[in-house]
Amino acid sequence: MAAQPITLLPGERLESVRELAIVDPPTVPDPLAELCRLAGVERPEEIGRNGPVIAARVTDANADEEALRLFEVVFGRDALITALFIGDLFPLLREATLRHLARFQGKRYDARSEEEPGRIAHEIRTPDPDAVWGYPYYGSVDATPHFISAAVRSIERRPEFEPEIREALAAAVAWLRRRVATDELGLLSHRRVNPRGLENQVWKDSWDSMSHADGAIANHEAPVASLEAQALAHDALLAVGERSAAERLAQAVENHFWLDGFYAIGVDRDPATGAPRPLASRASNMGWLLGSRLLDGREDRQRRIVEILFSDAFLAEGGIRTLARGEARFRPRSYHNGTVWPADNYMISLGLQRRGFHDEAQELRRRIAAACAKTHRLPEFVSGGAAGEELITKRIVDVYDEINRRPNRVEQPPQEIAAWTVAAVVAIEHDDDSAGSRLGPART
Repeated sequence: MAAQPITLLPGERLESVRELAIVDPPTVPDPLAELCRLAGVERPEEIGRNGPVIAARVTDANADEEALRLFEVVFGRDALITALFIGDLFPLLREATLRHLARFQGKRYDARSEEEPGRIAHEIRTPDPDAVWGYPYYGSVDATPHFISAAVRSIERRPEFEPEIREALAAAVAWLRRRVATDELGLLSHRRVNPRGLENQVWKDSWDSMSHADGAIANHEAPVASLEAQALAHDALLAVGERSAAERLAQAVENHFWLDGFYAIGVDRDPATGAPRPLASRASNMGWLLGSRLLDGREDRQRRIVEILFSDAFLAEGGIRTLARGEARFRPRSYHNGTVWPADNYMISLGLQRRGFHDEAQELRRRIAAACAKTHRLPEFVSGGAAGEELITKRIVDVYDEINRRPNRVEQPPQEIAAWTVAAVVAIEHDDDSAGSRLGPART
């Protein structure tokens, strides 16, 4: 197949294109066997005995390719979402993940690592004095609400677990409460403290993933709020009985994110006035609201989100694109600006199931499974291009962005075995009508 064209945005110049000698694995990996490898155990019944999963691994066929071995450590968000997807199948894994992350939970304020009391770690690696940030690194605002919801879910399943996690849960709730209460818009916002830390501290954590309709990057000199993080925070607050705080956050979402017919990907602040500005790009983030209690009673909004996400602008061979085709920064192989992530799609499918859109939920699951079968991988993401395009890119494309005065990697191959993709496929293979209940606790 001919090489796909490289799209350059205004102000970009091509720096390099590097084709990698990536081999297509001969067969589809067995999801349960891969889950065991990621969890460091030999048999499924042992999953969780050695702690949480690492975020990714490489197939044997490409073990020597460094670009495919970037995330062979524990990431708080990835481990928690993996445990969310399969926590009812492997409850020991969910408890082990919570225990492990509680051990590394923030205790103090540290600018280099962005540690804060109660904050759940983003990336747990061996400390390295030459790294741009300290490890464990805490640059995530969504890992902590995930932790809260997972802890409540585990306690509901096994009340005897509560004493083990009580202190860590209380600290996480205090962190979330404090973060939302001190934000002038009443949102769960992020702004890096380490000047070399992650600018976007949510699951779409590449620096250019949050943008305005004209393609301008969000103002990261002031707080930025991502849509799906608000849903996670809202549900975590409800799970621990913080109803008033959750209701205030829901109203803030209504005030600042809802535009004329869709939810903005995020909100930033005007550099001149400090006034809030919606980041009016259509992104898959709005799909996460379907599984959140934030939209309870809003059937009109639920139907509108489904209509948008199943339009031609979003729906690709592998599922729903991270960014809609037609948006200024859309590129089909760009990390968070056009690719299709199986974990993102499975999360959306859980919301669809919960809201009664059963056919749409099954269609997304079918596309996830088909993409894995076609690529012989359980990949981090696949291309969001047109029908007939290669799903797996095997090149690294670097550009220089003159407008933002920085380099940008606009194409890279996916990690071949991603934990949350593995978990999604395992869950699909054990699917039932109660799948929507995996999203979180019912406690109010």
